[in-house]
Amino acid sequence: MASELRVNTLKDASGNNSVATSFVAGGSAKAWVSFQGTSTVTIHDSLNMSSVTDVDTGSYTPTINNDMANDTYSPSGGVFDSGETSSGNYLELCTGGGSTMAAGSCQISTRGTTTGTRVDPTQVNISFHGDLA
Repeated sequence: MASELRVNTLKDASGNNSVATSFVAGGSAKAWVSFQGTSTVTIHDSLNMSSVTDVDTGSYTPTINNDMANDTYSPSGGVFDSGETSSGNYLELCTGGGSTMAAGSCQISTRGTTTGTRVDPTQVNISFHGDLA
């Protein structure tokens, strides 16, 4: 049988540093993924993600397992590429290929900072904040 714990405020062990549970729930990532963008896309670790589709060089579509409430959630992320250590890469969130954000997915692209061309980075990390459906 499942149990339920209802509280309004959380405090540390000494009774200090309180925070409202609504703040914890509202500020927590509802989905996140860390994946390899080179060769075959491989998910390293994730929460509430069903897959990542390799659309094209430097273009991916992560799919959220349990959809967000709407298409106005807040994505954030970063990339690491061992081959671009001197120039770095940047991540375009939910803008790739002219696509729009959807409650269950958004297309992202990664580009080299010096060339501006799409690249497949070693690691891509993305989190999604907002309300679940």
